[in-house]
Amino acid sequence: MVKIAREHIILAIIFILVLGTRLAIIIPEKNFGYEAYDILRQAEHIKQTGLPLFQDPLSYSGRTSIFPPLFYYLIAGFSLLMPLELTAKIIPSFGFAALALVIYLIAKQLTKNKIASLIAALFAGFVPILYSTISQISVYAISLPLIFLLSYFFLRIEEKGFASWSIILAVILLLTNPSVIMLLISCLLYLLIIRLEKEELNRKEMEMTLFLFFLALWFNLLLYKKAFFLHGIKFIWENLPALLLSSYFKDISFLGIIYIVGVLPLILGVYAVYHVFFKTRSKGTTLYVSFAIISFIMLWLKLIPFQTGLLFLSLNLIILSAYTIKIMLVSTSKTKAATLPSLITGLLVLFFILTTTIPLINVLKTTNIPPQGDIKALEWMRDPVNTENGSVVLGRVEEGYLINYIAERKNIADLNFMLIQNIDQRYSDINHLYTLRLKSEAVRLLNDYNINYILLSSQSMKEYNITKLYYADQDCFERIYDEEAIVYKFLGCEIK
Repeated sequence: MVKIAREHIILAIIFILVLGTRLAIIIPEKNFGYEAYDILRQAEHIKQTGLPLFQDPLSYSGRTSIFPPLFYYLIAGFSLLMPLELTAKIIPSFGFAALALVIYLIAKQLTKNKIASLIAALFAGFVPILYSTISQISVYAISLPLIFLLSYFFLRIEEKGFASWSIILAVILLLTNPSVIMLLISCLLYLLIIRLEKEELNRKEMEMTLFLFFLALWFNLLLYKKAFFLHGIKFIWENLPALLLSSYFKDISFLGIIYIVGVLPLILGVYAVYHVFFKTRSKGTTLYVSFAIISFIMLWLKLIPFQTGLLFLSLNLIILSAYTIKIMLVSTSKTKAATLPSLITGLLVLFFILTTTIPLINVLKTTNIPPQGDIKALEWMRDPVNTENGSVVLGRVEEGYLINYIAERKNIADLNFMLIQNIDQRYSDINHLYTLRLKSEAVRLLNDYNINYILLSSQSMKEYNITKLYYADQDCFERIYDEEAIVYKFLGCEIK
């Protein structure tokens, strides 16, 4: 009979707790976050045709999209075994639960300490920022575990087989999400730090880093070259409208970071950075110091969305926390108090629970899910008796995917801004169409975009502080749906 190690039993319990918690939260939810409906639509199209929607007839009333498609194929593949919407809840939950296992492997490799590694796994399972993605069917549920697994392979690059697995994993990541480039830039910084410390560079690490970096650069240039030539420098910010930049790339608030990343991982992680630079050299730990620095710099320079940057920063701080915890446990084990290491372990876990419970609850409360009343209005619009197939529906940019997936109608704009020209003007026009009082200007814009219907959702009413469209009189508009949300039909009149 095979004896299972105690640490593996505890690790399995952590995995089950994380998975169970996420499923208990997401399974009862009827709806997903706004961005999730694009993933559902892509997966549904792959099931029907075998191909993603690179040529989308509904988004922006017809457009070309570019993206790595592997995550959509994964969701579509598992949806052959169970309903699509259930798949979209279970697979990301498994991915984020598996992240705790990957963090454990990394911490164990760095510290050689079971207790520090298990505490790091616990932190990774319940850090508040990871629950901000719970309703989104986030691609980071797959890319984060794979990126950190790639970093683990990098730590063991000298061992047989890990170089080959690193290349395979890097290719999978390139087909999943471009954020792997953050790890590769971090590896370059790691090599630079090692060189500045006048330590000998590992030839295999250097060759693998350079190979994967230029592979990623080449792949992304091929995939996004059209977007780069079309948008120029705005390509870095995914061609976001200027009015949206402030909300996507928030100013860094240290109190906000402490709140959502967790007090304990932040304190322990920062101490590890200090210890690695000024006390004891740790080559492996330097990699995650570099990764944390790159995450922070990209956040500070607003090169990545706030949520994405905090995901990477928090996980690197958790890995570095394991390094600090090991130092604490080793130091206390040398004292005459034999129970002190166990006491320290208990206090760390208790303090983590106490300092993350309220932030975690608040993160879950602020999850951005469309109200059921808005969903009901879109389902009503899907019936050809109520709105014609192929008609164009005006909604907020955030509601674009809902209009495509639930109503099965064309939108004016959604959250995929790549390859869209004059996006600032389009975004501004959409906002004006909800706030204008002058009928002539509204009719001109409606005709310019060939709009047939206007969705005034309950969320739009809150955002624009309105209860109706001021210019929607009976001459040019008909209110065809009026419950929690309102749907107007534009009768096609012109103002001369």
